[in-house]
Amino acid sequence: MSTTTSETNGSSGRANVLRFALTGALAAGVFYVICWLGAFLPIGPATHMYIALFTSAEITSSLALVQGLCWSFGFGLIAGSLIAFIYNLLAPFDRR
Repeated sequence: MSTTTSETNGSSGRANVLRFALTGALAAGVFYVICWLGAFLPIGPATHMYIALFTSAEITSSLALVQGLCWSFGFGLIAGSLIAFIYNLLAPFDRR
């Protein structure tokens, strides 16, 4: 019989900063593409402000897609890194 522990694969309960950064970058990039594609649909009064955060190009242009995707990816890297770094910084507050 095997026993299980709360720690799996030798993890120490710390977040992997690189994994969080890449996750944030990919999620922000995918969300940007979804918003850019949504700009082509005539659904309600959508403002597309997420697209405008990352580019000043015409919302439905290919320049807006490329430029915004790059900036969105960079923002996701920074946001994911900050989340993992702060999570690890707050580790001493964990209950043992």
